[in-house]
Amino acid sequence: MTVRKPRADEVFQATGWVEEPVAERRRVSERRAAERRGAAAAGDVAADRGDASKRSSAAKRGAAADRGASSGRATSSRGAGAESRPVEQRRSGERRAAPRRRGPAPGSRERRILVTTTIVLLLYGLVMAYSASTAKAFFSYGSSWYLIERQAFFAVIGVIAMIVLARVDYVVWRRFALPLYLFALLSLVVVLVPGIGTAVQGARRWIIVAGFSYSPSELAKLACVCLVAGLVIKRPADVLTAGGFTRLVAVGIGPAAVLIMAEPDLGTTIILVLSVMAVVVAAGARVRHLVVLGSLGVAAVAVAIVVEPYRMARLTSFVDPWKDPRGAGMQTVQSLISIASGHLFGVGLGNSIQKFGFLPEQTTDSITGIIGEELGLVGLLVLITLYVVLVWTIFRIALNSREPYGKLLAAGIGSAIGVQAAVNIGASLGVLPLTGVPLPLVSFGGTSLVVVLAGVGIVANIASNRRSYIVASPERQSRPRSGGRNGGAHHPRPRSR
Repeated sequence: MTVRKPRADEVFQATGWVEEPVAERRRVSERRAAERRGAAAAGDVAADRGDASKRSSAAKRGAAADRGASSGRATSSRGAGAESRPVEQRRSGERRAAPRRRGPAPGSRERRILVTTTIVLLLYGLVMAYSASTAKAFFSYGSSWYLIERQAFFAVIGVIAMIVLARVDYVVWRRFALPLYLFALLSLVVVLVPGIGTAVQGARRWIIVAGFSYSPSELAKLACVCLVAGLVIKRPADVLTAGGFTRLVAVGIGPAAVLIMAEPDLGTTIILVLSVMAVVVAAGARVRHLVVLGSLGVAAVAVAIVVEPYRMARLTSFVDPWKDPRGAGMQTVQSLISIASGHLFGVGLGNSIQKFGFLPEQTTDSITGIIGEELGLVGLLVLITLYVVLVWTIFRIALNSREPYGKLLAAGIGSAIGVQAAVNIGASLGVLPLTGVPLPLVSFGGTSLVVVLAGVGIVANIASNRRSYIVASPERQSRPRSGGRNGGAHHPRPRSR
Protein backbone atom coordinates (compact mmCIF):
# COMPACT_ATOMS: atom_id res chain seq x y z
CA MET A 1 0.00 0.00 0.00
CA THR A 2 1.38 3.36 -0.97
CA VAL A 3 1.09 6.46 1.21
CA ARG A 4 0.31 9.78 -0.64
CA LYS A 5 2.17 12.87 0.42
CA PRO A 6 -0.24 15.79 1.22
CA ARG A 7 -0.07 19.02 -0.77
CA ALA A 8 1.09 22.26 0.70
CA ASP A 9 -2.28 24.06 0.46
CA GLU A 10 -3.93 21.22 2.34
CA VAL A 11 -1.34 21.46 5.12
CA PHE A 12 -1.80 25.27 5.48
CA GLN A 13 -5.60 24.96 5.47
CA ALA A 14 -5.55 22.36 8.20
CA THR A 15 -3.30 24.47 10.40
CA GLY A 16 -5.09 27.83 9.75
CA TRP A 17 -2.23 29.26 7.81
CA VAL A 18 -4.23 29.61 4.62
CA GLU A 19 -3.17 32.85 2.94
CA GLU A 20 -6.08 35.03 1.75
CA PRO A 21 -5.90 36.67 -1.60
CA VAL A 22 -4.15 40.06 -1.73
CA ALA A 23 -7.23 41.95 -2.97
CA GLU A 24 -9.33 40.71 -0.07
CA ARG A 25 -6.76 41.79 2.50
CA ARG A 26 -6.57 45.27 0.98
CA ARG A 27 -10.35 45.74 1.15
CA VAL A 28 -10.45 44.70 4.79
CA SER A 29 -7.65 47.04 5.75
CA GLU A 30 -9.20 49.95 3.89
CA ARG A 31 -12.58 49.31 5.51
CA ARG A 32 -11.06 49.27 8.99
CA ALA A 33 -9.07 52.42 8.28
CA ALA A 34 -12.24 54.14 7.08
CA GLU A 35 -14.04 53.07 10.24
CA ARG A 36 -11.26 54.52 12.39
CA ARG A 37 -11.29 57.81 10.46
CA GLY A 38 -15.07 58.05 10.78
CA ALA A 39 -14.94 57.46 14.50
CA ALA A 40 -12.25 60.11 14.91
CA ALA A 41 -14.16 62.61 12.77
CA ALA A 42 -17.35 62.04 14.77
CA GLY A 43 -15.46 62.66 17.99
CA ASP A 44 -13.99 65.90 16.65
CA VAL A 45 -17.42 67.16 15.56
CA ALA A 46 -18.89 66.44 18.99
CA ALA A 47 -16.01 68.20 20.70
CA ASP A 48 -16.39 71.20 18.41
CA ARG A 49 -20.12 71.38 19.09
CA GLY A 50 -19.50 71.29 22.84
CA ASP A 51 -16.95 74.10 22.70
CA ALA A 52 -19.20 76.22 20.52
CA SER A 53 -22.16 75.77 22.86
CA LYS A 54 -19.97 76.72 25.82
CA ARG A 55 -18.69 79.80 24.06
CA SER A 56 -22.20 80.83 23.03
CA SER A 57 -23.59 80.49 26.55
CA ALA A 58 -20.63 82.44 28.00
CA ALA A 59 -21.17 85.21 25.44
CA LYS A 60 -24.87 85.37 26.28
CA ARG A 61 -24.13 85.59 29.99
CA GLY A 62 -21.50 88.31 29.40
CA ALA A 63 -23.94 90.37 27.30
CA ALA A 64 -26.62 90.00 29.95
CA ALA A 65 -24.15 91.15 32.63
CA ASP A 66 -23.22 94.18 30.48
CA ARG A 67 -26.87 95.17 30.13
CA GLY A 68 -27.42 94.71 33.85
CA ALA A 69 -24.35 96.79 34.78
CA SER A 70 -25.27 99.66 32.43
CA SER A 71 -28.84 99.85 33.72
CA GLY A 72 -27.91 99.44 37.39
CA ARG A 73 -30.03 96.27 37.76
CA ALA A 74 -27.37 93.56 37.68
CA THR A 75 -28.32 90.30 39.39
CA SER A 76 -26.16 87.61 40.89
CA SER A 77 -26.56 85.27 37.92
CA ARG A 78 -25.50 88.02 35.52
CA GLY A 79 -22.57 88.85 37.74
CA ALA A 80 -21.11 85.43 37.02
CA GLY A 81 -21.02 86.32 33.34
CA ALA A 82 -19.48 89.73 34.12
CA GLU A 83 -16.45 87.98 35.58
CA SER A 84 -15.53 86.74 32.10
CA ARG A 85 -15.10 90.36 30.88
CA PRO A 86 -11.76 92.16 31.05
CA VAL A 87 -10.92 93.97 34.28
CA GLU A 88 -11.05 97.42 32.71
CA GLN A 89 -14.44 96.74 31.16
CA ARG A 90 -15.88 95.50 34.46
CA ARG A 91 -14.58 98.55 36.30
CA SER A 92 -16.03 100.96 33.78
CA GLY A 93 -19.36 99.15 34.00
CA GLU A 94 -19.29 99.40 37.77
CA ARG A 95 -18.55 103.12 37.54
CA ARG A 96 -21.49 103.60 35.23
CA ALA A 97 -23.77 101.59 37.45
CA ALA A 98 -22.82 103.39 40.70
CA PRO A 99 -25.28 106.24 41.40
CA ARG A 100 -23.82 109.70 41.90
CA ARG A 101 -24.21 110.85 45.46
CA ARG A 102 -24.30 114.60 45.67
CA GLY A 103 -23.59 116.27 48.98
CA PRO A 104 -25.24 119.47 50.15
CA ALA A 105 -24.68 122.50 47.97
CA PRO A 106 -21.95 124.89 49.14
CA GLY A 107 -23.32 127.43 51.58
CA SER A 108 -26.67 125.68 52.05
CA ARG A 109 -25.99 125.02 55.74
CA GLU A 110 -25.05 128.65 56.43
CA ARG A 111 -28.05 129.84 54.46
CA ARG A 112 -30.43 127.70 56.52
CA ILE A 113 -28.90 128.93 59.77
CA LEU A 114 -29.06 132.53 58.56
CA VAL A 115 -32.71 132.41 57.53
CA THR A 116 -33.81 130.41 60.58
CA THR A 117 -32.07 132.74 63.02
CA THR A 118 -33.51 135.79 61.28
CA ILE A 119 -37.07 134.46 61.40
CA VAL A 120 -36.71 133.50 65.07
CA LEU A 121 -35.39 136.98 65.90
CA LEU A 122 -38.21 138.56 63.92
CA LEU A 123 -40.89 136.57 65.77
CA TYR A 124 -39.11 137.25 69.07
CA GLY A 125 -39.17 140.95 68.24
CA LEU A 126 -42.84 141.02 67.24
CA VAL A 127 -43.87 139.36 70.50
CA MET A 128 -41.76 141.70 72.62
CA ALA A 129 -42.74 144.75 70.58
CA TYR A 130 -46.41 144.00 71.20
CA SER A 131 -45.81 143.45 74.91
CA ALA A 132 -43.82 146.68 75.24
CA SER A 133 -46.27 148.80 73.23
CA THR A 134 -49.65 147.78 74.62
CA ALA A 135 -49.80 150.53 77.26
CA LYS A 136 -48.49 153.26 74.97
CA ALA A 137 -50.77 152.22 72.09
CA PHE A 138 -53.85 152.03 74.30
CA PHE A 139 -53.40 155.40 76.00
CA SER A 140 -52.22 157.23 72.85
CA TYR A 141 -54.33 155.62 70.10
CA GLY A 142 -57.16 153.86 71.94
CA SER A 143 -56.12 150.34 70.87
CA SER A 144 -53.35 148.16 72.22
CA TRP A 145 -52.97 146.62 68.74
CA TYR A 146 -52.36 149.88 66.87
CA LEU A 147 -48.56 149.93 66.94
CA ILE A 148 -48.01 146.20 66.50
CA GLU A 149 -50.25 146.16 63.43
CA ARG A 150 -48.02 148.73 61.76
CA GLN A 151 -44.91 146.82 62.77
CA ALA A 152 -46.38 143.58 61.42
CA PHE A 153 -47.12 145.34 58.13
CA PHE A 154 -43.45 146.34 57.76
CA ALA A 155 -42.40 142.84 58.83
CA VAL A 156 -44.38 141.35 55.94
CA ILE A 157 -42.81 143.80 53.50
CA GLY A 158 -39.37 143.00 54.89
CA VAL A 159 -39.87 139.24 54.59
CA ILE A 160 -41.02 139.65 50.99
CA ALA A 161 -37.93 141.77 50.27
CA MET A 162 -35.72 139.13 51.90
CA ILE A 163 -37.24 136.33 49.80
CA VAL A 164 -36.96 138.30 46.57
CA LEU A 165 -33.39 139.50 47.15
CA ALA A 166 -32.30 136.01 48.18
CA ARG A 167 -33.13 134.95 44.60
CA VAL A 168 -31.51 137.95 42.88
CA ASP A 169 -27.84 137.68 41.96
CA TYR A 170 -26.01 139.92 44.41
CA VAL A 171 -23.74 141.24 41.65
CA VAL A 172 -26.55 143.56 40.55
CA TRP A 173 -25.84 145.63 43.66
CA ARG A 174 -22.45 146.41 42.22
CA ARG A 175 -24.09 148.01 39.20
CA PHE A 176 -26.81 149.77 41.18
CA ALA A 177 -24.62 150.84 44.10
CA LEU A 178 -24.09 154.38 42.80
CA PRO A 179 -27.79 155.06 42.00
CA LEU A 180 -28.76 153.67 45.42
CA TYR A 181 -26.13 155.82 47.10
CA LEU A 182 -27.26 158.96 45.26
CA PHE A 183 -30.88 158.25 46.19
CA ALA A 184 -29.90 157.85 49.85
CA LEU A 185 -27.97 161.14 49.77
CA LEU A 186 -30.93 162.88 48.15
CA SER A 187 -33.22 161.52 50.87
CA LEU A 188 -30.81 162.76 53.54
CA VAL A 189 -30.92 166.23 52.00
CA VAL A 190 -34.72 166.24 51.67
CA VAL A 191 -35.26 165.19 55.29
CA LEU A 192 -33.49 168.35 56.42
CA VAL A 193 -35.91 170.59 54.51
CA PRO A 194 -38.47 172.15 56.88
CA GLY A 195 -41.99 171.06 56.04
CA ILE A 196 -40.81 167.77 54.52
CA GLY A 197 -38.72 166.23 57.26
CA THR A 198 -40.52 165.57 60.55
CA ALA A 199 -38.82 166.77 63.72
CA VAL A 200 -39.18 164.60 66.84
CA GLN A 201 -37.51 165.73 70.08
CA GLY A 202 -35.30 168.15 68.18
CA ALA A 203 -34.11 165.61 65.58
CA ARG A 204 -35.25 165.74 61.96
CA ARG A 205 -34.80 162.12 60.86
CA TRP A 206 -38.07 161.00 59.25
CA ILE A 207 -40.13 161.69 56.16
CA ILE A 208 -43.85 160.96 56.56
CA VAL A 209 -45.38 159.38 53.44
CA ALA A 210 -49.05 158.27 53.48
CA GLY A 211 -49.03 157.98 57.24
CA PHE A 212 -45.83 155.89 57.33
CA SER A 213 -42.40 157.21 58.33
CA TYR A 214 -39.27 156.70 56.25
CA SER A 215 -35.80 157.10 57.80
CA PRO A 216 -33.18 157.83 55.09
CA SER A 217 -30.27 157.18 57.43
CA GLU A 218 -31.16 153.46 57.63
CA LEU A 219 -30.98 153.13 53.85
CA ALA A 220 -27.76 155.15 53.76
CA LYS A 221 -25.91 152.48 55.77
CA LEU A 222 -26.66 149.76 53.23
CA ALA A 223 -25.99 152.10 50.28
CA CYS A 224 -22.55 153.11 51.62
CA VAL A 225 -21.56 149.48 52.15
CA CYS A 226 -22.55 148.58 48.57
CA LEU A 227 -20.74 151.59 47.12
CA VAL A 228 -17.46 151.16 49.01
CA ALA A 229 -17.37 147.41 48.24
CA GLY A 230 -17.82 148.21 44.54
CA LEU A 231 -15.10 150.88 44.59
CA VAL A 232 -12.65 148.50 46.24
CA ILE A 233 -13.33 145.81 43.64
CA LYS A 234 -12.96 148.28 40.79
CA ARG A 235 -9.53 149.45 41.98
CA PRO A 236 -8.20 146.95 44.55
CA ALA A 237 -4.76 148.55 44.88
CA ASP A 238 -6.20 151.86 46.12
CA VAL A 239 -7.02 150.42 49.53
CA LEU A 240 -3.29 149.85 50.16
CA THR A 241 -2.17 153.40 49.44
CA ALA A 242 -2.74 156.48 51.55
CA GLY A 243 -4.29 158.43 48.68
CA GLY A 244 -6.61 155.61 47.63
CA PHE A 245 -7.66 154.95 51.22
CA THR A 246 -8.44 158.64 51.72
CA ARG A 247 -10.54 158.73 48.55
CA LEU A 248 -12.52 155.69 49.67
CA VAL A 249 -13.26 157.28 53.04
CA ALA A 250 -14.07 160.66 51.53
CA VAL A 251 -16.48 159.25 48.96
CA GLY A 252 -18.00 156.37 50.89
CA ILE A 253 -18.32 157.95 54.33
CA GLY A 254 -17.93 161.72 54.14
CA PRO A 255 -21.15 162.98 52.48
CA ALA A 256 -23.51 160.55 54.23
CA ALA A 257 -21.87 161.07 57.63
CA VAL A 258 -22.08 164.86 57.36
CA LEU A 259 -25.77 164.79 56.39
CA ILE A 260 -26.69 162.32 59.15
CA MET A 261 -24.86 164.42 61.73
CA ALA A 262 -26.91 167.40 60.56
CA GLU A 263 -30.17 165.67 61.58
CA PRO A 264 -28.54 165.16 64.23
CA ASP A 265 -27.90 161.43 64.77
CA LEU A 266 -24.51 160.56 66.22
CA GLY A 267 -25.38 156.89 66.89
CA THR A 268 -26.30 156.11 63.28
CA THR A 269 -23.20 157.95 62.07
CA ILE A 270 -20.96 155.79 64.24
CA ILE A 271 -22.64 152.61 62.98
CA LEU A 272 -22.27 153.74 59.34
CA VAL A 273 -18.56 154.51 59.79
CA LEU A 274 -17.84 151.19 61.51
CA SER A 275 -19.76 149.23 58.84
CA VAL A 276 -17.78 150.84 56.03
CA MET A 277 -14.56 150.30 57.96
CA ALA A 278 -15.39 146.60 58.17
CA VAL A 279 -15.53 146.53 54.37
CA VAL A 280 -12.15 148.26 54.12
CA VAL A 281 -10.60 145.95 56.71
CA ALA A 282 -11.90 142.89 54.82
CA ALA A 283 -10.31 144.35 51.66
CA GLY A 284 -6.89 144.35 53.35
CA ALA A 285 -6.36 147.98 54.39
CA ARG A 286 -3.12 148.78 56.16
CA VAL A 287 -3.13 149.04 59.94
CA ARG A 288 -1.52 152.49 60.01
CA HIS A 289 -4.24 153.90 57.79
CA LEU A 290 -6.91 152.43 60.07
CA VAL A 291 -5.18 153.84 63.15
CA VAL A 292 -5.08 157.31 61.63
CA LEU A 293 -8.74 157.12 60.63
CA GLY A 294 -9.72 155.80 64.06
CA SER A 295 -7.89 158.66 65.76
CA LEU A 296 -9.59 161.22 63.57
CA GLY A 297 -12.94 159.56 64.23
CA VAL A 298 -12.49 159.68 68.00
CA ALA A 299 -11.51 163.33 67.79
CA ALA A 300 -14.57 164.10 65.64
CA VAL A 301 -16.89 162.34 68.11
CA ALA A 302 -15.34 164.26 71.00
CA VAL A 303 -15.94 167.54 69.22
CA ALA A 304 -19.53 166.55 68.40
CA ILE A 305 -20.18 165.75 72.08
CA VAL A 306 -18.67 168.98 73.32
CA VAL A 307 -20.58 171.26 70.95
CA GLU A 308 -24.00 169.79 71.82
CA PRO A 309 -25.12 170.17 75.47
CA TYR A 310 -27.51 167.18 75.37
CA ARG A 311 -24.70 164.88 74.20
CA MET A 312 -22.49 166.10 77.02
CA ALA A 313 -25.34 165.43 79.45
CA ARG A 314 -25.68 161.88 78.09
CA LEU A 315 -21.97 161.32 78.53
CA THR A 316 -21.96 162.52 82.13
CA SER A 317 -25.08 160.49 82.90
CA PHE A 318 -23.35 157.43 81.48
CA VAL A 319 -20.46 157.95 83.90
CA ASP A 320 -22.81 158.41 86.88
CA PRO A 321 -26.51 157.95 85.96
CA TRP A 322 -27.64 158.12 89.59
CA LYS A 323 -26.40 161.68 89.87
CA ASP A 324 -29.48 162.90 87.97
CA PRO A 325 -31.99 160.00 88.04
CA ARG A 326 -34.93 162.21 87.03
CA GLY A 327 -33.12 164.17 84.34
CA ALA A 328 -30.29 163.16 82.01
CA GLY A 329 -29.77 159.82 83.73
CA MET A 330 -33.45 158.82 83.85
CA GLN A 331 -33.44 156.49 80.85
CA THR A 332 -30.33 154.63 81.96
CA VAL A 333 -31.56 154.34 85.56
CA GLN A 334 -35.02 153.08 84.58
CA SER A 335 -33.52 150.60 82.13
CA LEU A 336 -31.30 149.18 84.86
CA ILE A 337 -34.28 149.00 87.23
CA SER A 338 -36.27 147.09 84.60
CA ILE A 339 -33.51 144.54 84.04
CA ALA A 340 -32.90 144.13 87.77
CA SER A 341 -36.63 143.56 88.39
CA GLY A 342 -36.63 140.59 86.04
CA HIS A 343 -34.13 138.53 88.06
CA LEU A 344 -33.46 135.16 86.41
CA PHE A 345 -36.72 134.28 84.62
CA GLY A 346 -38.55 137.64 84.60
CA VAL A 347 -41.94 138.75 85.86
CA GLY A 348 -43.72 137.09 82.94
CA LEU A 349 -44.60 138.05 79.40
CA GLY A 350 -46.87 141.12 79.39
CA ASN A 351 -46.48 141.78 83.12
CA SER A 352 -44.01 144.66 82.89
CA ILE A 353 -44.63 147.68 85.11
CA GLN A 354 -41.94 149.89 83.61
CA LYS A 355 -43.80 150.16 80.29
CA PHE A 356 -46.55 152.21 81.96
CA GLY A 357 -44.69 155.49 81.50
CA PHE A 358 -41.68 154.80 83.73
CA LEU A 359 -39.14 153.73 81.09
CA PRO A 360 -38.65 156.27 78.24
CA GLU A 361 -38.60 154.95 74.66
CA GLN A 362 -39.65 151.47 75.76
CA THR A 363 -40.59 150.45 72.20
CA THR A 364 -37.39 151.56 70.46
CA ASP A 365 -34.16 152.49 72.24
CA SER A 366 -35.00 150.83 75.59
CA ILE A 367 -36.90 147.73 74.50
CA THR A 368 -34.03 145.66 75.90
CA GLY A 369 -35.04 146.83 79.38
CA ILE A 370 -38.60 145.50 78.87
CA ILE A 371 -37.18 142.18 77.65
CA GLY A 372 -35.01 141.92 80.75
CA GLU A 373 -37.94 142.73 83.02
CA GLU A 374 -40.45 140.29 81.50
CA LEU A 375 -38.13 137.45 80.49
CA GLY A 376 -35.29 137.96 82.94
CA LEU A 377 -31.65 137.13 82.47
CA VAL A 378 -32.58 133.99 80.51
CA GLY A 379 -34.50 136.06 77.95
CA LEU A 380 -31.60 138.47 77.54
CA LEU A 381 -29.13 135.62 77.08
CA VAL A 382 -31.37 134.07 74.43
CA LEU A 383 -31.55 137.44 72.65
CA ILE A 384 -27.77 137.93 72.74
CA THR A 385 -27.19 134.33 71.58
CA LEU A 386 -29.46 134.84 68.57
CA TYR A 387 -27.52 137.94 67.55
CA VAL A 388 -24.19 136.17 68.00
CA VAL A 389 -25.35 133.27 65.82
CA LEU A 390 -26.73 135.64 63.18
CA VAL A 391 -23.59 137.78 62.92
CA TRP A 392 -21.28 134.74 63.15
CA THR A 393 -23.14 133.09 60.26
CA ILE A 394 -22.88 136.22 58.11
CA PHE A 395 -19.15 136.48 58.78
CA ARG A 396 -18.72 132.79 57.99
CA ILE A 397 -20.48 133.35 54.66
CA ALA A 398 -18.11 136.25 54.00
CA LEU A 399 -15.08 134.10 54.80
CA ASN A 400 -16.28 131.22 52.61
CA SER A 401 -17.05 133.43 49.62
CA ARG A 402 -14.27 133.40 47.03
CA GLU A 403 -15.77 136.22 45.01
CA PRO A 404 -14.39 139.53 46.34
CA TYR A 405 -17.52 141.65 46.05
CA GLY A 406 -19.69 139.11 47.85
CA LYS A 407 -17.09 138.80 50.61
CA LEU A 408 -16.94 142.56 51.19
CA LEU A 409 -20.71 143.02 50.96
CA ALA A 410 -21.41 140.30 53.53
CA ALA A 411 -18.75 141.69 55.87
CA GLY A 412 -20.31 145.16 55.76
CA ILE A 413 -23.88 143.97 56.30
CA GLY A 414 -22.89 141.68 59.16
CA SER A 415 -20.94 144.47 60.84
CA ALA A 416 -23.86 146.88 60.56
CA ILE A 417 -26.23 144.43 62.26
CA GLY A 418 -23.74 143.38 64.92
CA VAL A 419 -22.58 146.87 65.83
CA GLN A 420 -26.12 148.24 66.03
CA ALA A 421 -27.27 145.38 68.28
CA ALA A 422 -24.21 145.77 70.52
CA VAL A 423 -24.71 149.54 70.85
CA ASN A 424 -28.40 149.20 71.76
CA ILE A 425 -27.95 146.37 74.27
CA GLY A 426 -24.86 148.03 75.75
CA ALA A 427 -26.71 151.29 76.30
CA SER A 428 -29.60 149.49 78.03
CA LEU A 429 -27.16 147.65 80.30
CA GLY A 430 -25.32 150.87 81.13
CA VAL A 431 -21.99 149.84 79.59
CA LEU A 432 -22.27 152.29 76.65
CA PRO A 433 -23.68 155.83 76.39
CA LEU A 434 -27.20 156.27 75.02
CA THR A 435 -27.20 156.86 71.28
CA GLY A 436 -30.82 156.37 70.24
CA VAL A 437 -30.37 153.52 67.75
CA PRO A 438 -33.05 150.78 67.49
CA LEU A 439 -32.46 147.10 68.16
CA PRO A 440 -32.34 145.29 64.77
CA LEU A 441 -35.37 143.08 64.03
CA VAL A 442 -36.81 143.75 67.50
CA SER A 443 -37.42 147.46 68.08
CA PHE A 444 -40.18 149.45 66.42
CA GLY A 445 -39.11 151.11 63.19
CA GLY A 446 -40.38 150.15 59.77
CA THR A 447 -37.44 151.39 57.70
CA SER A 448 -34.87 149.72 59.93
CA LEU A 449 -36.79 146.43 59.84
CA VAL A 450 -37.17 146.38 56.06
CA VAL A 451 -33.53 147.37 55.42
CA VAL A 452 -32.15 144.73 57.81
CA LEU A 453 -34.31 141.99 56.26
CA ALA A 454 -33.27 143.12 52.78
CA GLY A 455 -29.63 142.91 53.84
CA VAL A 456 -30.18 139.38 55.16
CA GLY A 457 -31.70 138.45 51.78
CA ILE A 458 -28.59 139.73 49.98
CA VAL A 459 -26.34 137.70 52.27
CA ALA A 460 -28.53 134.62 51.72
CA ASN A 461 -27.93 134.95 47.99
CA ILE A 462 -24.19 135.30 48.57
CA ALA A 463 -24.26 132.10 50.63
CA SER A 464 -25.85 129.97 47.90
CA ASN A 465 -24.64 131.72 44.75
CA ARG A 466 -22.32 129.49 42.74
CA ARG A 467 -20.04 132.39 41.82
CA SER A 468 -19.11 132.62 45.51
CA TYR A 469 -17.36 129.23 45.23
CA ILE A 470 -15.64 129.56 41.84
CA VAL A 471 -12.08 130.80 41.58
CA ALA A 472 -10.99 132.24 38.26
CA SER A 473 -7.65 131.16 36.84
CA PRO A 474 -4.71 133.59 37.07
CA GLU A 475 -4.89 134.10 33.30
CA ARG A 476 -8.54 135.20 33.48
CA GLN A 477 -7.88 137.36 36.53
CA SER A 478 -5.04 139.21 34.76
CA ARG A 479 -6.90 139.52 31.45
CA PRO A 480 -8.21 143.10 30.98
CA ARG A 481 -11.86 143.54 30.17
CA SER A 482 -13.09 146.35 27.98
CA GLY A 483 -16.50 147.69 28.83
CA GLY A 484 -19.17 145.34 30.04
CA ARG A 485 -21.71 145.54 32.75
CA ASN A 486 -19.06 145.70 35.46
CA GLY A 487 -17.57 148.93 34.18
CA GLY A 488 -14.39 147.40 32.79
CA ALA A 489 -13.36 145.77 36.05
CA HIS A 490 -10.45 143.34 35.95
CA HIS A 491 -12.35 140.78 38.05
CA PRO A 492 -13.86 138.32 35.54
CA ARG A 493 -17.22 136.72 35.67
CA PRO A 494 -16.92 133.03 36.55
CA ARG A 495 -17.58 130.55 33.81
CA SER A 496 -20.77 128.55 34.03
CA ARG A 497 -20.44 124.93 34.80
